[in-house]
Amino acid sequence: MARFDIAKEYTSDLEGGFWNDPSAGYTYAGITFKYYPDWEGWTRLIQLGKQFFGAIEKIPRYTKFNDTILDEDVNNYYQQRQWKFLSKGDSIINQTIANMIYDFIVHKENAAIRVINKAVKTKDSTVITNGSQLSHQVVLLLNQYPQDLYKAIRAARINYYKKGPFSTKVKKAFIKRVQRFPVEI
Repeated sequence: MARFDIAKEYTSDLEGGFWNDPSAGYTYAGITFKYYPDWEGWTRLIQLGKQFFGAIEKIPRYTKFNDTILDEDVNNYYQQRQWKFLSKGDSIINQTIANMIYDFIVHKENAAIRVINKAVKTKDSTVITNGSQLSHQVVLLLNQYPQDLYKAIRAARINYYKKGPFSTKVKKAFIKRVQRFPVEI
C-alpha cells in the first residue's frame, strides 16, 4: 500500500509557510482558517505569532516555524483529512498514483475530487463516485488500472489548470507543479 510519509514529502515543500490571504484569511502550510477554523494548529500559530512578531497579523509572508507542536498539528491534519479521508491513500497500492492524487487534493480539494472522478469514469462509466471524497469503487479502479488512470488523471489535472479561471502566470505555476510527477508509471 502507498505510504503517507512519501506522499507528504512530495507535496510539503509546495504547501508551506504563513500567508494572510486577502480572500481566505490566515493560511499556514496550505491550511486556511476560512475553511478550517477548528484546526487545532491555529492556537499554536497564534502563540508563535505573538512570541516572535507581536501578533499573528505581523507574521511575514511565507514564514515557516520550526516548531514540533505546530509540525505535528500540520502532519495530523494532512494525514487524517487529505490522506485517509479524502484520497483513501492507505487503500491505494501504487505510490506514484497516490502521490499525484494526494497532491491534487491538497492543492485543489473539491475540484480535484471532481476531476479525478471524471477521469476514472472514462475507464468505467458505471463507477459510483462521491462528490466530497474518493469512493471505495474509485480506489478499486485506481488499483486495477493504475497506468491508464494515472495518465488520465494527470492529463485531466493539467487540463483543469489550463481551462481554470487563473492568470497565465498562475496557470504556468500550477502546470509546473503537475510536471514534477512522472508522465506515466
